[in-house]
Amino acid sequence: MKWVLIFMIYAAPVDAVDWDGPWTFGSTHLVEEPFNSEAECRNEAVQAIGRIHQGMLAPVRYRCVQVEAGLPEGAPR
Repeated sequence: MKWVLIFMIYAAPVDAVDWDGPWTFGSTHLVEEPFNSEAECRNEAVQAIGRIHQGMLAPVRYRCVQVEAGLPEGAPR
């Protein structure tokens, strides 16, 4: 199995200053490279959110989703 990291970024109004909410769903970002474990995925998420918050303080949520690393011969298309 592999793990895929998805970020959800929430936005304030464009003219907001010191905004405390409510926040609206803004965008998603999928990390292209899959992870070998949930722990690796979560660790990268926490580090990335720290980097994001250096530039903006919008709420960021994430999900680590487990997916098959491969499919067997004859798998439905």
